[in-house]
Formats: sequence, structure tokens, C-alpha cells
Amino acid sequence: MWTLLEHRSLTDVTGQAHDVQAVSSLGYARYVHDYPQPLLDDILAAARACVRHEGEARSADRYLKLRHLRAAHEAVPGVEKLMRDRSRLERLGQLAGTELEPYPITRAASHINFYRPGEIPIEHHTDGAAMVELIPLYTSGPAEGGATLIYPGSPEDGRWELRHRGALPPHEHARVPQRTGHAVLMQGRRLLHTAEPLEDGERVTLVLVMRSTKEPWKDGNSLARLLLDDPLDSVRDEWIQDQQYQAGLYRATAASDDT
Repeated sequence: MWTLLEHRSLTDVTGQAHDVQAVSSLGYARYVHDYPQPLLDDILAAARACVRHEGEARSADRYLKLRHLRAAHEAVPGVEKLMRDRSRLERLGQLAGTELEPYPITRAASHINFYRPGEIPIEHHTDGAAMVELIPLYTSGPAEGGATLIYPGSPEDGRWELRHRGALPPHEHARVPQRTGHAVLMQGRRLLHTAEPLEDGERVTLVLVMRSTKEPWKDGNSLARLLLDDPLDSVRDEWIQDQQYQAGLYRATAASDDT
């Protein structure tokens, strides 16, 4: 059983009464999960081994300056097992208020992020896909892993402020703690967010990416955005195939609504 610790609607976080680009009313939910600890330990060990042998992928340096391992489920079998677990997806769908499915673009479907002291961990951004689940695998130091910081307004207002003020003061943000044993489901595509810098200690977080089964076209991952992180040959064919799928589903949904 999961124990719900916090649940905030998108309206409560951003102040917008309605967001037509959202896939559900959820802003974020924080909960105690029951994922098998041996599985999470294996994922962490395998991720650290990948880092030692290959180094973290820094393909996003131009975009988010994020230190991470992309397509983690290809390198770490345990990630694949967790991301496709049907009971997990059903429970997350209940939290979100809409059916969710794993993201179909391999390179963007799962990440393992490494947050280290003294680094600016990630710039303010919105996610490409509709939903992400953040699962801290390891935390250390007095900050116990720190937190995700969410701007208290629409992403559009936040970007306007960034352009004109140059920065968004952290104390104005909603603070979502990241603790081992807990997880966060967040509609990151409609929340402007960043990570709290760590003064001491470390956090390693598994990020599992999802989208709405019924409205997959509510997606910010254009081909151009994907190319900020990944080589063209690694995303082009999957992206084109998925665009064709989305178009067919959209036409079928529109036709059903008209009858």
C-alpha cells in the first residue's frame, strides 16, 4: 500500500482555474511507495557502474545543464521492469485522475539524475512529456536529498518573469521534498520547476516518464526539443511513428465525439 503524504491540484499550485493543455487536474502528489528495496538497490548499483564505465550523459548541457543517464531502462534492466509494471501504472493513474502509459520515445522515457553538492543542478524548465514520477534512489547529507522547487504560477508567467527579472527567488516556490522511500508524481509539462541546490550530500533520482493514454498529443517533445538532448538517428524514427499514431488516435477520438 502507498501512503499519500501530499496532493495538490494544478489550480492550487499555479492559480489558474483551468489549463486546457493539462492532461488532468493533478499538480503533484507525494507518497510513501512500496517498490521492492532490492530492486531499487540493484538499479542504483547498476547506474553507478554505468557512470564509472561510461560517464554521465551530458548531452543536455546546452539545454538544462543536467547531469544524468538517459534511456536508463536500456542500460539497467530493473528500470524496464519497474516502468512497465501494470499495477504501478494503475495506481499512478488513480493519483493522476487519468490513465497513464510509459513514454514511447526510448531516449526520453527514463533517466537517472545525479545531484551533487556545489552544483547548479538544473535550470528552470517544463518537461516535454505530461507526467513524471521521481523516485530518489539515494540521498545523503543534512538536506536529505533536497527538494524540487515549483514556480507558483503558470509556466508562461514564470518564463516571462525569468526574461525580465533574470531569476526566480527560491523562497517564492513550492518546495517538494525528495526523500528515499518516497516518490513524487508530477505534471511537469505544466509546472515550471527546478531542483534545490545541495550544499552538502548527494541525491540520485530515477525519473520515469509517462503520458496520457487518451490524450498523447498533449506533449511538448517536438523533434527539435528532443534534438537538444539526443542525436537525430536515435529519436527520428520513433518520433515520426508516434506522430502518426497520435494523429490516427486524434482523428478517431474526434469522430467518436461527433457521433
